[in-house]
Amino acid sequence: MKFFSMLMLFSVFVAGCSSNVKLSGHNVSNVDSTVEIDRSASISVASDSEGDQLTNKRYIADVINAFKERGFSSVSDSESNPDYRLSVNFTSEEVTETKKVPIFNNERNIPYTVCHRNPTTNARTCYTRYRHFMEPIVKGYNTVETPTNVYTFQYKLTDKAGNLILDSSNTVVHQSCSKWKMFEFLAKDAIMRANFNNPVDKPYAVEMKADYSCQ
Repeated sequence: MKFFSMLMLFSVFVAGCSSNVKLSGHNVSNVDSTVEIDRSASISVASDSEGDQLTNKRYIADVINAFKERGFSSVSDSESNPDYRLSVNFTSEEVTETKKVPIFNNERNIPYTVCHRNPTTNARTCYTRYRHFMEPIVKGYNTVETPTNVYTFQYKLTDKAGNLILDSSNTVVHQSCSKWKMFEFLAKDAIMRANFNNPVDKPYAVEMKADYSCQ
């Protein structure tokens, strides 16, 4: 996927998830900028028909609360004739990052040559000397494959006629966090980052609170 390499630039590998959890994410969305979505408009939130119904249902309340925190007053999962419909879908997958890492060879007594030229006679004199200390030398590279998990929250906003108004995909990566906690994070974070006026294609990084647990 095209956004993964950019995501990994922001990845921070941590030893466990009990504190100082750092997440790297990416927000990509396209929007019909000619449509102005009023905060008083009614929005019905439901699971995408092709998504995992049990998983999506679990986070609908979080999505609704995030909208309300942004000032939208008529968002629910039970609107009978809403102005807009929001379909949500949470997915995850394991991917493998491949990168090259240097191999160091610590060696002692590495010779090096220093030369001087006599300005009067133009004679050139060289001395071979040795480094008498340990010094890391790159002697090659290894290819390392690192598995990590990609968590995605995609939502689509349509009007009464079924016209697509907003299509947004929001992703975070982490090696060991629970996908349920990552979906919980995305349900709120993606809506709080939502831009209803302009397209977005932006990576970001988040450091969670010190007492945050992602298990």
